[in-house]
Amino acid sequence: MKTAFIDAYINHCLTNNKRPDNVFLFAKAMNIEESEFYQHYSTLAALEADIYRTWFLSAYEQCEQNELWGGYSTREKILAVFYTLIEVIKPNRSFATFLKKQDVKKLPQWPSYLAELNKVFVDKLKPILFEGVSSKELASRKYLEDKYVDAIWLNWLFVLTFWIDDSSAGFEKTDEAIEKSVNLSLDLMGTGPLDAMLNFGKFLFQNR
Repeated sequence: MKTAFIDAYINHCLTNNKRPDNVFLFAKAMNIEESEFYQHYSTLAALEADIYRTWFLSAYEQCEQNELWGGYSTREKILAVFYTLIEVIKPNRSFATFLKKQDVKKLPQWPSYLAELNKVFVDKLKPILFEGVSSKELASRKYLEDKYVDAIWLNWLFVLTFWIDDSSAGFEKTDEAIEKSVNLSLDLMGTGPLDAMLNFGKFLFQNR
């Protein structure tokens, strides 16, 4: 049933070029009682926030169902999730664009409709990043490794914004943006120049 609410909400926003004014009018447009809406969502904002969450869970499930998933490295898993999530959202690019235009004044803070997405994003990807630390694919950095997932979240926000603005055929530039940005993020999380900088900073602090 939630899918029906999501489809109706997206259709309303795009047809009227605005969000529904209230639950009563939205329920009336769906030919249901207002009380039926409340069986699934407390507010229209809660429904809206569930849309990206639903898309993400669909994309993640597709990734997990890939028989090769278990053998993927952390880098391959993150890339797979990003690529698949964009593919899941593509049929609703007009709605993604609509939401971005509605909330442009809220930047640089990420908008409320991504709040539920953030929760499942962190819940699913944090263990993958910890696997990377355990396998030494990513560097173990006290205090910092817990923040790796926050960096990947910011990476996703960049990709989403890039894709919405991408005018290239087949969104090929978005594919390139995913590859380059995710690889850069994970390279920085790996052992390398960043560790040298941190060690040097620690040395300066201890010997000031």
